[in-house]
Amino acid sequence: MQQNTNNIYPRKLSIKEKNLIFTALPENKPGYREYREIIEELFIVGNGRFGDGNLFIAEEEAKVDLEIPSSPILAIANISYRSAEVYLTVHEIFDGQIEIDINSISGNIIPDDLGKAKVWTYSTWVPGEKAPQDKSTVREIHLIKNEIVLVIAPSHKKIWVYNSKSGINHFIPVSNYYNEVMLLTNNKDPNIALQPGRLFTNLKDFSDEQLAQGFLVYNKHWDRIELDYSLFEKKN
Repeated sequence: MQQNTNNIYPRKLSIKEKNLIFTALPENKPGYREYREIIEELFIVGNGRFGDGNLFIAEEEAKVDLEIPSSPILAIANISYRSAEVYLTVHEIFDGQIEIDINSISGNIIPDDLGKAKVWTYSTWVPGEKAPQDKSTVREIHLIKNEIVLVIAPSHKKIWVYNSKSGINHFIPVSNYYNEVMLLTNNKDPNIALQPGRLFTNLKDFSDEQLAQGFLVYNKHWDRIELDYSLFEKKN
């Protein structure tokens, strides 16, 4: 990010930085709104492994620990100006710190006027919509109708789970999830079992039941969202 002229930490987020970050955290969804409120109170305490655009925010006295791996991504946004394009990611809070990436992928200077930018983000997605930006088709698997929805976007190569209570769309790593689907289907053919990209290129080969059950097993191991598993037990 070529906009940062003050690398003396700790410091508060600039208005520009805050506005960029908040494009990925819609205020009308309670889960993202909670992150906005947390971020308002925190400080940039240092950079991560990837330069000036890789920021860690925390309490003012906190120190960045580069030995800890990045936490899961909470939100993604793309902000396009006439003269620049910005790709932004916000990670889930971990040990009181939030990692944020603000990357200028075209143009050297990020303009101040966000009002003249085109913004798209996965955070605004709700059931019934197509994929953000390109409006490509997504597949929805409703674990609980319109409340917990597994979403696969083939053209984006992205998987997320919509939680109506928080409004958050939780990203799911493709490989770990695909492994659970393969174990569930007892598929040991390496040409299939070791090719997670098939989830996007051959999505029609998987039933809703397989995709849903694969996620339930995955979530038990990785605890991405809170679920009452008694709702999914088969009734005698």
